[in-house]
Amino acid sequence: MNVEELGSDRRNNTRLDLSLKISLLDQNGKTINISASGVYFEIITNDVEAFTIGTTLPIRIAAITTTPGFEERKIELNGDGCVVRSDIKEVTNRGNKLCIALEFKDALNIIPNGI
Repeated sequence: MNVEELGSDRRNNTRLDLSLKISLLDQNGKTINISASGVYFEIITNDVEAFTIGTTLPIRIAAITTTPGFEERKIELNGDGCVVRSDIKEVTNRGNKLCIALEFKDALNIIPNGI
């Protein structure tokens, strides 16, 4: 029997608080956190409908890997994610600032030197 405490975190994967460039639908945003199963990010847009819950979106995330003793490498992670949460956080003169949670459909592809 599994018992879950109120307020406990039901996520299966550890989330890393990383600010990385994310590109989707010809728009750019920045990640707030990322895990093996999804990403939470913010974006400023006038097209709120494009981020409706249940929508599948192609994404590209730019990152830099570091390994002790080796040079930094630029990589790109790409794949598809399904919108599971979408919140308007602020209305700015440039558009609506949205915070979006995406669940990855499959493992992301890693493209070396992709940036």
